[in-house]
Amino acid sequence: MCALVFFGACRPNATLPDKSSPQYNELVRTFYIGLAALEVGHDVQADSKLAQFTQLAPAEPAGWANWGLLALRQKNFDVAAERLERARSLASDNSNIYYLVGLLESMRGKTAEAIAALRKSVELDPKNLLATYKLAEEVEREGNDEEFQRLVQKILDAQPDNLAAMLELSRISAKRRDTATLK
Repeated sequence: MCALVFFGACRPNATLPDKSSPQYNELVRTFYIGLAALEVGHDVQADSKLAQFTQLAPAEPAGWANWGLLALRQKNFDVAAERLERARSLASDNSNIYYLVGLLESMRGKTAEAIAALRKSVELDPKNLLATYKLAEEVEREGNDEEFQRLVQKILDAQPDNLAAMLELSRISAKRRDTATLK
């Protein structure tokens, strides 16, 4: 799972302190300490700093998304859902937030909801290959091998040397008896 770093740039109209102020420096410091703690798995400090950040900048979606990611990683699904919904309400056009929602719904076993969120993620950013692959996994789970193959091919179109995608394309082509693609 990946952390989101789009603090400040995400919502130019978010009410953040002036960049030259001590309050802004404290806000940035809090965010990056929380993000670093999240990245290295120091969950207690990540939770504390991301909670503090969301109190200092409640309109900044990055704090909510990363705090939601922490809850997701801890398998605290209800809390993750609340935080990710808050992030999504603040940045409804952010592919990464929809990707995280897709992961959440997949982990909850809600395949239809996961597919819907992942489709939205890919729609918002067709270059989001993590979301594309996760969408492929979910549609294959539903038995849609044709769409799985199409999505894996999309990944290969973007990254022709992606060995994992080549392996998946070979596997699904053999399963579908698509010898032309398999060759």
